Amino acid sequence: MIVAFRCPHCLQSLTEQAAEFDCRAGHHFDRAKEGYVNLLPGGRLKSRPAGDDESMVRARRRVFDAGMYDPVISAVAELVARSPVTNVVDAGCGEGSYLAAVTTRSGATGWGIDISKPAVRLASRRHCTHRYAIASSYALPFVDNSFEALINVFSPRDFAEMLRVLAPGGRAVVATPGPRHLAQLKALIYDDPRQHLDRSDSNTDSNADASVGEPTPQEVSSVQFELSLGDQDLRLSLLEMTPFWWSTTPERREVIAATPLVVDIDIQLSVYRKPNGSALHPVL
Repeated sequence: MIVAFRCPHCLQSLTEQAAEFDCRAGHHFDRAKEGYVNLLPGGRLKSRPAGDDESMVRARRRVFDAGMYDPVISAVAELVARSPVTNVVDAGCGEGSYLAAVTTRSGATGWGIDISKPAVRLASRRHCTHRYAIASSYALPFVDNSFEALINVFSPRDFAEMLRVLAPGGRAVVATPGPRHLAQLKALIYDDPRQHLDRSDSNTDSNADASVGEPTPQEVSSVQFELSLGDQDLRLSLLEMTPFWWSTTPERREVIAATPLVVDIDIQLSVYRKPNGSALHPVL
C-alpha cells in the first residue's frame, strides 16, 4: 500500500520532493527544515485554536521522557501490533511519543498529524523517520483507504474521517480519559470536580446511530495505575500538559507545586475495525 499526503485544496495526492510537496494541479507546500509540511489551508485553521502551545508540548515531552505514562503508551502500541501493519497514522500526534512506540512495536511506517505547529516541529526533530504534517483531524490529509491502523490519543476525532482513511479491515485505537483520571489533581483545581465523561466531538447525541456518530465498541480495555508525584517539576509538567492548566488559578498552581501527590491514571482504550461496509464497527 502506497501512502501519500493529499493536497488540502484539490484533494489530489502530493508528490514529495527534496524541499517541497506538490500536486498535479500546481499547488506547492514547502517542507520545513525539520522535515514536516504544513497542510492547513492558508497555513492555519480558521475559527479553531492552534492546538497546544510550546510550553504545553514540552511539558508533555518531560512527562513522557520520565516514563510516567509508559503503561499507557505500551498498551496503545500493543493493540496496534496485534496484526500486521504496514502504515499507521496518529491523528493528533502531539510530540510523537505514542507514534514512536507504535512503530517500534509494529515495524510500521509512521505518519502523524496535529494542528499544533510546536508539537509537529518537536516530533519531527526527534522522530525523523516518521512523516509529519500540520493538519486537522477533521480533514485528514490522506487519500482514502490509506492505513491499516490509526491511533487517536486524547485528541479531537471525527469518525467519518477515521473511516475514510482506514483501509478495509483497518483498526482504530482510541484512548480517552476514564472517570477517575487525575482525580486527585482535579480536586486541587476545582471546588466541585466532576468525573470525566468522554464523548466524541462528532457525536452530540448519545443515542445517535453508529453510522453517523460514534459507534459503541465491543472491545474496551482500561489502563489504571497510581502515579506518585513527589518531584515538583514533574508535578507541574503533568498539570501543564493538560487542559486543566488554563483553569488553574495562580494561587492553586502554588498549592499544587507545594503538594506531593499520588494521582490515579485511568485511561480507556477502544478498538474499532473498518469492515467492507460503510461504517466503523467494533472489533469482533
